[in-house]
Amino acid sequence: MRLALLLALAAVACQPIEVAPSSGTPSTEPATRASVGAPSSSPAGSPAQWRRIADIPTPRSEVAAAVYEQDKVYVIGGFGGADRVERYDAATGRWDRLADLPHGVDHAMSAAVFGIQTSGDEGVYVFGGYAGAATARSFRLDVTTGRWSEIAPMPSPRAAGAAVAINTRLYIVGGTDGSRLVSPTYVYDVTTRDWRTLAPIPTPRDHLAAVALNGRVCAVAGRRLSLAANLGSLECYLPETDRWEQLADAPTPRGGVGAAAWDGRIYLVGGEQSTGTFKEVEIYDERTGSWSRGPDLPTPRHGLGVAAVGGTSGVPRGSILVLAGGPTPGGSQTAVCEALDVR
Repeated sequence: MRLALLLALAAVACQPIEVAPSSGTPSTEPATRASVGAPSSSPAGSPAQWRRIADIPTPRSEVAAAVYEQDKVYVIGGFGGADRVERYDAATGRWDRLADLPHGVDHAMSAAVFGIQTSGDEGVYVFGGYAGAATARSFRLDVTTGRWSEIAPMPSPRAAGAAVAINTRLYIVGGTDGSRLVSPTYVYDVTTRDWRTLAPIPTPRDHLAAVALNGRVCAVAGRRLSLAANLGSLECYLPETDRWEQLADAPTPRGGVGAAAWDGRIYLVGGEQSTGTFKEVEIYDERTGSWSRGPDLPTPRHGLGVAAVGGTSGVPRGSILVLAGGPTPGGSQTAVCEALDVR
């Protein structure tokens, strides 16, 4: 499903929004406000449990998400808010609305660069997505000024892929040009501000997730343009050799997923198939090279934002955040946000 999107440019003052977590009965209907009941059961021996956090102010799905400085998560675009940008502060539990994205999109790709020597290149980056059709346009948010600027476009249009930041480089993997899967891997260097094409992903797919794991770009799950063609593939790109390696597939093939990495583990969350959305949370441990089952996601959904936060003075404990998404296959939207404390 694609929506016709309007181009918008707005300078919106950053306004703190306090939203209290709610509880109630689970809903599988498309909703602008969804509730969640009792926590789902978790595997024996697993101490982790999900908890409800403040709802995102704008219910959305098919969003892009990026973590800045390990405790702030930016949720960008999507169905229900193509130009909307909202930031969750994990230290305070509050949401802020930021300046709108200049070019409204869904299925975009985003990652953040911070802690580098050239502070003028730090920020939240957004690539491609659908704006009616797949686009190559790319943007950077200066988190200090709150202003967006357009940067060099990707070499070709792409949507429903994934973006990963490693040091000063942003890697774009997987996705579609709107009719076909695209396999080239792109990298954007924020200091030289140019693009290069790297080794193609071995298993082309869209609606995948990707994370940075100890200097590697790891792409997981996704699908081949159809809800009936979900994949569990886990493949990691090694920048130093420009090569991909294949690792153990995820146990549950699915597209429309999100993922985050923490302490040498990949947390794979959500997704959809034609009959519904996935509650399964699966965890890959690079130390053992194997997958295990985590506590089920209380509000199954796809097109969601997933981010790992923690390791800061304000947020010392690690958590996997799951933000917004679609509770039913297609274009449904929810405001539900949940967290899994992992350390």
